[in-house]
Amino acid sequence: MGTDQLHKMAYHDTVERFHILTHVLFVWAQNVENAEESLWLKFFYNAGMVFFCEMIVDVIKHSFLAKFNEVKPATYSQFLQALCTQTLNSQSHEVHKTMAFVPLAPACVVMRILFPVYASCIPEGPFWWKWPVMMLLGGGTYAALFLLKIVIGLSLQIHARWYLKRHPWKAPHPHHE
Repeated sequence: MGTDQLHKMAYHDTVERFHILTHVLFVWAQNVENAEESLWLKFFYNAGMVFFCEMIVDVIKHSFLAKFNEVKPATYSQFLQALCTQTLNSQSHEVHKTMAFVPLAPACVVMRILFPVYASCIPEGPFWWKWPVMMLLGGGTYAALFLLKIVIGLSLQIHARWYLKRHPWKAPHPHHE
């Protein structure tokens, strides 16, 4: 396995963690909708364990692959530098393409999460009474997701600038791999 394949695998692991986060939010919404009592502490403990175990599995997987393919640990720093450079050079509507992330599937899961939660917030009565509440919830959700996209994009760019400033790019040694 070459470093390019390892680079793609690291990107796919990041996308997988985001998908796990989306699914954990789905489970949380189902628990909020169906539970009579508050199970917050237990839920967050279990969700934290899922994330922790996923990260441990990824660390073991990458350690194993790096050891048997004789990949140096500095290679992962080069991966991060390349990702930060790509993040700074891409437009905001193209950032997801850097990591081969397809946002449609998590968006569908988020919509599946929100419909039952919003259905419980809509008052009883005629349609003309429900319509303003539905528009307010839909518009508020759109605005919140739009702001979240902007905040995440700016945070990623700030972090990428900070990392590249703190770790200036060095050309790899000629005998490196």
